[in-house]
Amino acid sequence: MNRHSVLLPGCVSALFALCCQLYAIENTNPSPPWQMIVQWDNDLLTGTDQDYTNGSRVAFIREFEQDAPVETLLQKGLYALSGAAANAPFHNLRLPKGGDLRFAGGIGLTHLMFTPDNPTATSAPRGERPYAAWLGLELSLHAKTDDSVSSVTLSLGTTGKYSHGEESQEWVHTHISGSPIYQGWGSQVPAEFTANLHLDHKRRIRSLDTTKDWPIEIDGYTEWGVGLGNLRTDAYLGSLLRAGWNLPATYSTPRVQLGSYAHALFREEDPKAAPLSILGFAGVRGSAVLHDISLDGPVFRKFNTGVESKPLAGELLVGLGLRYGRCDLSFSRTQRTDEFTGQNQNQEFGSVMFRFYSNF
Repeated sequence: MNRHSVLLPGCVSALFALCCQLYAIENTNPSPPWQMIVQWDNDLLTGTDQDYTNGSRVAFIREFEQDAPVETLLQKGLYALSGAAANAPFHNLRLPKGGDLRFAGGIGLTHLMFTPDNPTATSAPRGERPYAAWLGLELSLHAKTDDSVSSVTLSLGTTGKYSHGEESQEWVHTHISGSPIYQGWGSQVPAEFTANLHLDHKRRIRSLDTTKDWPIEIDGYTEWGVGLGNLRTDAYLGSLLRAGWNLPATYSTPRVQLGSYAHALFREEDPKAAPLSILGFAGVRGSAVLHDISLDGPVFRKFNTGVESKPLAGELLVGLGLRYGRCDLSFSRTQRTDEFTGQNQNQEFGSVMFRFYSNF
């Protein structure tokens, strides 16, 4: 049995149990708590080691106090793009009336890695994904009502050697998974500073409210979004459904998605609700991609990645989630269609997400 198949469940279970003990006691601090979110994607969890091979994020998000002013220049810029202002384009469509307008702000550090299937090749063989990595900082603002969430995220980062893809993968393969060391990082997509703006909108499916008093409740949302920048320029449509006992307010989609955080979307958690939630979820997403730096290469310098990216891609997500008190734990599996011409097989990867609330 591989080391990662034993080590990962053990570490995650121990961390979840520890935090449940620390935060099960009700915190009397009246200010909104911070959420710490740790997300990890890896194809080793599905028995492969290729294409989108690893993604990780550590993020903090906090809902602002009611009527708190939007103060900084960055906050004001993100506020204007979120559609929260009454005179913003499509304001009534993006944030229709339905409860008080609330805001949350987030900051996250994200790392993505992509590799071919063959670890011994010094460059990606034909039909396999080129080496690439990205390391970036994400700053976000989320405007929320009872039915809609409009989010805007600014991501700043870099590809190439300064993203430390080679060092990160080598450390994990040496000390955790025992997997082969990949030899072709010298051919990776070169360094380029990236700046991206991500707009994401989610709308609650109100027709599912009829299940609120059922033993197994069902809820979900539809989503659309766009990304603009030299990291990735795309547009997407999707939906996610959940079914379970005592569904929490927070949507715990574990996979790393640029411009999208896992947090309390539409309603605030009822303090009188039972502390335990058990649920399953499934989602679909379709994307139209104009530019992806990991497949198309940098914008401001010449570099041939050796592959031709496809303009359309789809993905299917299924998973399980558990919440107790201030702690959430989710596992999921994602299957993604081919992203470039001649790709040997569809991409599959597993994801783990851990989140807890605290008044830091």
